[in-house]
Amino acid sequence: MLYIFAGFPKNGLHAGGLQRCIEEVEELGELEHNPSLQWCKEGVFSFTSGDRRGEWLWNDGIHISPTLIQEGITWDWFDEGWEFGNGVTIHKTFANPEYETVVHGTNLVLDDFLRQNGITKLSDIELENRHIRHEGWEKYEKRWLPGTCPQENHIVHLTWMITTHKLPDFAYNRIRELIEGGGEIDKTQYADGHFTELYTWDGTPAFHRG
Repeated sequence: MLYIFAGFPKNGLHAGGLQRCIEEVEELGELEHNPSLQWCKEGVFSFTSGDRRGEWLWNDGIHISPTLIQEGITWDWFDEGWEFGNGVTIHKTFANPEYETVVHGTNLVLDDFLRQNGITKLSDIELENRHIRHEGWEKYEKRWLPGTCPQENHIVHLTWMITTHKLPDFAYNRIRELIEGGGEIDKTQYADGHFTELYTWDGTPAFHRG
């Protein structure tokens, strides 16, 4: 069973720490660790040594957190061929839209505008940043629910895990609280190496054409 949650665990547990929490400390469920199994967008595959194609086994259950749905991320957000692996994974996607400075009301950069219009008072010209909607960005934007794709630099953090069996409601709700709600934990049950710091990104730099 594949469970996908929004964000990085707010209590600071990294993937290994979250795994310890789920399996050993709070005994909420059993994670899939079989290295010969690979959860992919198309389903579950069995691999043998040196064979990355593997044998298709079955489609497995998928549960996406309601928080992700609200943010515009559904199953379609994941590209074909996406591999989820096993156990617990913390994923980060960086999106950096491209901008260019154009003369307001046109699609012309300043040099092209002056080339077409000749001598012009700079005080009469208004410049604006325009988002270049190139093919790569349009493809990325289509992965989101309509109108929800952020139009500025952003990072998407996701945490997913694969369990051997479907979780009971109490276990799922507790894990969701641990990841999305910063649920408190008994830190004496963990080593320093089970935690990591999530660095805040200020949104710069954007790729910009003059």
